[in-house]
Amino acid sequence: MKRAHDLPTQGNNSLANCIECLNDKKNNEMKKILIMVLLFPLFYGCSDFLDPKQVDLVYNEVFWTNQNDAENGLVGVYSLYRALKVNSKNWYQRGDVTTGFINRGWNGGSPDDLYLPGNFNASSDSKSWGSVEDYADWSNFYKVVAQANLVIKKIEEIPNDKFSTGTKNQFLGEAYFLRALVYFDILRTWGNAPYIAESIESSTQVINDDLTPILIGRTDDTEIGKNILADISIAKSKLKYSAPGATGWGIRANLGSAQALAGHVNMWMYFLANRENMANPKQYLTNAIASLDSLRTYGGYSLADYSATDALTLLYKGGSTEAVFELNISSDQNESYRVDYGGVENYTCKILPLDGDLTKDRASYINYIPKSQKDLIYPEYTNGDIRPNLFFKAWDSPYNEPFSNVSSVAIDRELVTWMCKYAMMTVDPSRTWNEYIAYFAEANIPIFRYTDLYLLLAEAYCKNNQPDKALPIIHDIRSRAGLAEYSGSDLLKEVLQERISELIGEGQIYYDMVRNNNFPNAQVMGNARYQQEGYYWPVSSKILSTNKLVSQTPYWNGKTVW
Repeated sequence: MKRAHDLPTQGNNSLANCIECLNDKKNNEMKKILIMVLLFPLFYGCSDFLDPKQVDLVYNEVFWTNQNDAENGLVGVYSLYRALKVNSKNWYQRGDVTTGFINRGWNGGSPDDLYLPGNFNASSDSKSWGSVEDYADWSNFYKVVAQANLVIKKIEEIPNDKFSTGTKNQFLGEAYFLRALVYFDILRTWGNAPYIAESIESSTQVINDDLTPILIGRTDDTEIGKNILADISIAKSKLKYSAPGATGWGIRANLGSAQALAGHVNMWMYFLANRENMANPKQYLTNAIASLDSLRTYGGYSLADYSATDALTLLYKGGSTEAVFELNISSDQNESYRVDYGGVENYTCKILPLDGDLTKDRASYINYIPKSQKDLIYPEYTNGDIRPNLFFKAWDSPYNEPFSNVSSVAIDRELVTWMCKYAMMTVDPSRTWNEYIAYFAEANIPIFRYTDLYLLLAEAYCKNNQPDKALPIIHDIRSRAGLAEYSGSDLLKEVLQERISELIGEGQIYYDMVRNNNFPNAQVMGNARYQQEGYYWPVSSKILSTNKLVSQTPYWNGKTVW
């Protein structure tokens, strides 16, 4: 089984070797072969999970000949996307730690730059995010895009009679969905970014005749959103709904997954269209409602029972009735990682040491919820809300400070309030004698959970002046949580509060805050920063130095240390 520290690396001589051969203008075929040698480690160098069958792809007409070849290529897209998300900075840290609800531990956890972004006073030298520049690098996202582009093109070229009935459309639908999904990640993170839909198969597509690279600048966020919706439309035309318990339920894209993505993208486009004063922004709201209502009616999904004794395992282990789309994590299937090397568990979970020494449980190394934030997450805890004690341990802790052995206040490691949504692990049978936290992750990574889409539909109804349709959804969510029906006067505010209470730790709520300009922690996003679109991330120096057509995200000019 491959682990996080077993990743292959790209050789330093690849570019030099390629350029040497490219100097021979008479040998065009060699140019094409060697450019793929150059690009191959870029496509696959970041993956934790690709097994030999998945990575042994020869990019020529001999390989792409039948259904099996097509599926191998498609599985490669899934694997690259899963590898991207195993790194929790690409969902949990961007989508949750940035809200200010979560603080780092005394000795470890997420960078506090994520929720304490700095003063940026013009008269000072205050800058930020130097320690997290790798978060600003979009390269790994584009590796997924490159593989998706290739798979779409090659599957379309394989004759229909090489597939069993309906399989070609299914594969294409999944590939278009995955490309749309990773571009949605790029859109919400960087806004304006390069948009590439062409499969790279020849050196002439990336290198000019004078051997200078062909560069692509940033595309407007609204145009990227429209392109994503076009891909989703194709995906929806080729995919079908599935059912709980069916093969691939939740971990292979189906029509429900595409409808979920359509709902999210349309709600983001509704936000952008209003920001830009575009014509007819309501079209996106209408389309979001149509997609999400179809998912609710025909998708076969239902809310999980929070009163079950094994509710968390049923919900996050994988394959639940809420599994609209999730990434498979299973050591039995060779699709896991060691939690002490990375992943969301490394930042969120206290872990029982294998030698029984509780002082090694990582209590001072993980993120925690300070008491000052708890009412913002669960304002009705005292009214019987069961979710704090379902999703977290030690919710009643009075600590605002991180636990440490030198603190005069937070001195009890059992009073660290930590999230247990992903605390599902199995011991690594090949661990060494002195590895005390040697566990493999066993919780799936949620991309779209039914609760998310159900509440997103309620949000869309509120914004479409249909509170009568939103209210029953809120009643359902509150009832499951052990709360009385909602009787307040601000239904949209309640919808957004329920999204916080339900989806914390699932990579969504920062983007909810951006979409609605609703930040419970004022230090996270001031009005000036928001108006300058500072909710988008800066671009790393690596990207800026290698692509002169890409400029820094405007708000971040002069505000980063690079």
